[in-house]
Amino acid sequence: MIDKETQLWREYESLRSEIRGADSLNYQIMGIVVGAVAALLTTGFKEAEPIIRLLVFLCVYVVTIPGYRLLQGNRRRTWRISTYIRTFLEPQLEFAKWETRLDSQRRRAGEDSTRQYFSSLVGTNEWFIISVMNILAALAAVFSGLLQINTDLSVKAGGVVGIAILNLWLLLVTSRQEKDLRPLGRVEQGFLKSWIEIREAEQQR
Repeated sequence: MIDKETQLWREYESLRSEIRGADSLNYQIMGIVVGAVAALLTTGFKEAEPIIRLLVFLCVYVVTIPGYRLLQGNRRRTWRISTYIRTFLEPQLEFAKWETRLDSQRRRAGEDSTRQYFSSLVGTNEWFIISVMNILAALAAVFSGLLQINTDLSVKAGGVVGIAILNLWLLLVTSRQEKDLRPLGRVEQGFLKSWIEIREAEQQR
């Protein structure tokens, strides 16, 4: 029969390993996305036919949109695990309280305007890189693709407006999602509240 302390420590180590795995997977996803976008942009600029260039540049969104969703999914998984650890495991561990102390540091920094906000900015950097790649794809699609096609001015204008609207929509949506995934943001607080409710329900049984 495994004692309580051993069970707690094994679960703690397992969940911390899952967080490290999620972080590692995000680095891999970002590397794949950046590499694929770079390849598409290079291919597009080498293409002689403007309409083919346009289509190749627009394919960047086929990479960045699902890529960012995968990054977000892993960030959500990290918050789910982190808040579980803070709610169920670390209160019962004497010394291993990394997630709890990290949360306390963030909250104290947020309450004191004279102190720097403690964050690695990993999620913000992911959003920034994805957004920059989308903007580069839009500029390339417009100036090296759409405007070079031999067609009516109204068609070109409509295409420019469409690409601009797409990028603005993506920027607004991903910006909101990035803010939700920040430390002390809506996603983290939602998971934390859910775990606390489950813990209280178990204690009342």
